[in-house]
Amino acid sequence: MLRLPQNIFKIGLKAHPIRSLNTNWSLKTNVFQFLRQTRLSSTWSRYNKHYGRNKIDWDRLKKPALFTATFCVATTFAAPYLFKIPPFSVFQYNPKLLVYTIIGLNVAGFLAWKSPVFSRYMTRYGLLVKDNVRSQWSLLGSAFSHQDPFHLLFNMLMLFSFGTSFSATIGAANFLTLYLNAAVFSSFFSLAVPTLMRTSLAVASLGASGALFGVLGAFSYLIPNAAVLLFFIPFPGGAWALFLFSAALNAAGIFMKWGRYDYTAHLGGSLAGVYYGWYYSNIIKKRNARRQVIWRP
Repeated sequence: MLRLPQNIFKIGLKAHPIRSLNTNWSLKTNVFQFLRQTRLSSTWSRYNKHYGRNKIDWDRLKKPALFTATFCVATTFAAPYLFKIPPFSVFQYNPKLLVYTIIGLNVAGFLAWKSPVFSRYMTRYGLLVKDNVRSQWSLLGSAFSHQDPFHLLFNMLMLFSFGTSFSATIGAANFLTLYLNAAVFSSFFSLAVPTLMRTSLAVASLGASGALFGVLGAFSYLIPNAAVLLFFIPFPGGAWALFLFSAALNAAGIFMKWGRYDYTAHLGGSLAGVYYGWYYSNIIKKRNARRQVIWRP
């Protein structure tokens, strides 16, 4: 609710008590001037001016962007060879075990916050402090970090629901590439959007949600008509409809600022997942094309 000063409605009424048209015009003019002054002196305007953020700080994004690009390229090319080396080769024959391992790492991250010895390392590598990124590895580590048990439980249930079957479908190497790259890109997206919008960066985020939305994005792109359940209730339209609904919800959350969720990370993970789904589908098409036998008379 916007509170206006009482005397703003009196301007013009005293000068022209009979001429209602002039009174209304004067009233509208003063209200417009007041709203304009209020907008220009809003909290974020004064905040950006005080800290010199009237312009986009591109330097803040250089190191995270370089880390994200380097990590995603390295993971994409290294993951297939990694699973050919023991003991990682066991994941190639049992992709579900990879999902269980990721769940175990998230549980370990949760327990590390409870330890006075490891909590200081989690603060540096497991927490994405947007206004002061202490380590670029926090773009990855924050995706394996949870402080709230219900947050951890919900995310791991989602990972178990989608990950166990999807990892068996696309293979362990592809699933790991998808999960890690979506995690890092969602963290970078979470830094980039507030920087470009010049909103507050004085917040920190953690959790596997960005990577999970990446899994959902790739799953819905590759299997759009798959039946999915939302809180044990069938979602009409299938996986792709659920993805579009979640993407619209996260996009709205960025501008409406609902609750304390990192909607930018969710949306970034979704975009990364759809891109990987498109990338993987093209690989399958090229592989199938090479396997076709052309018969000539």
